[in-house]
Amino acid sequence: MRILLLLYFLSGCTAQKLPQPSDTVFKPENRNWLLIYELELEAALKNDDTEAFYFFWPEYLKELSK
Repeated sequence: MRILLLLYFLSGCTAQKLPQPSDTVFKPENRNWLLIYELELEAALKNDDTEAFYFFWPEYLKELSK
């Protein structure tokens, strides 16, 4: 009985359909890159992550000038 119960629980955890890249709808016009970079810069400052800050700062400036 325990074995059947264990098999029942383990078989219930399997994925029915694995996600595919075609399941994701990407619309570039709906992306607000300025906001994304701003949030990343704030997180970098909060976590004292200078590498992340120096990575996102030029991207933020490029997006700001558009």
